[in-house]
Amino acid sequence: MSKWKVFENEMTSYLQEMLDNYNTIVKQYGNSDSTVSDIEIFSNSKKFFVEVKMPVSQTSQFVVEIKDNKFLYGNKNRYASNKYSDEIIKILNDNFELYRKVNKKGFAVPVSSLASFGWVISNMKNKGVEFIISVDNSNNQIIIPVDKISEIFNIRTILRRKKSGSRRLPKAYYDDFKERLKLRFSKYKYNLYFENKRLYLYIPINLSKSECYLSSDLLNNGQSYFLSNKGNYKYEVKITSDTNNPNIIFELSLKDNIDYDMFTIQMIIDYLNKD
Repeated sequence: MSKWKVFENEMTSYLQEMLDNYNTIVKQYGNSDSTVSDIEIFSNSKKFFVEVKMPVSQTSQFVVEIKDNKFLYGNKNRYASNKYSDEIIKILNDNFELYRKVNKKGFAVPVSSLASFGWVISNMKNKGVEFIISVDNSNNQIIIPVDKISEIFNIRTILRRKKSGSRRLPKAYYDDFKERLKLRFSKYKYNLYFENKRLYLYIPINLSKSECYLSSDLLNNGQSYFLSNKGNYKYEVKITSDTNNPNIIFELSLKDNIDYDMFTIQMIIDYLNKD
């Protein structure tokens, strides 16, 4: 199981244990879909999300497009642009000849922390996130309201080309995928099955990230079959996009010397008890 998934499971268990006596339900969504937050908490009067962030992590990315020799906010982004994304786009366009050459390695973009954190906070609020949970260097849990994220994290803004995601495997590719799978994993006893019209693979090994991609001459240039890890040796079979758009990505790193006593589970308990 990937490190982020193990970390997410640990944070969910911690919240379940600490909130057990407060008439709450803690629900883990358990996926890598950035449009859905990680953990939802229900009480009699409140429903909100908690975002899980490792001490070094990424968050709140958005796609930018190049059209007529300028950068634009991607028209397929889930949430609308705002003054923070507008400021970032302006910086890209002020240095267009440099940033138009962006590749997978990417560029650090000199964006003010006010704009970077402003976008991240607005993005999380759009998803219903009220708190962030992480751990400090001594592995103590840290919980903080989302609008105070800058008190525990540093932030860098990165422009990088990135594939635009994946979708469920179309039926037209099913037979070809089975052949690719057989060539790659014939020594394992695996099982393919459908669940809610989605194709899944059960294989009794933890696949590395590189092993989750299977190429084929039948696919368009840039595409591949993708095994999305759902835990317990279960993988959803998908196909990646052949688009490779520039993305603005925000990289978080935990600050040193955080006062742990200021950011505890009491933050959530007080929020639950507030009228």
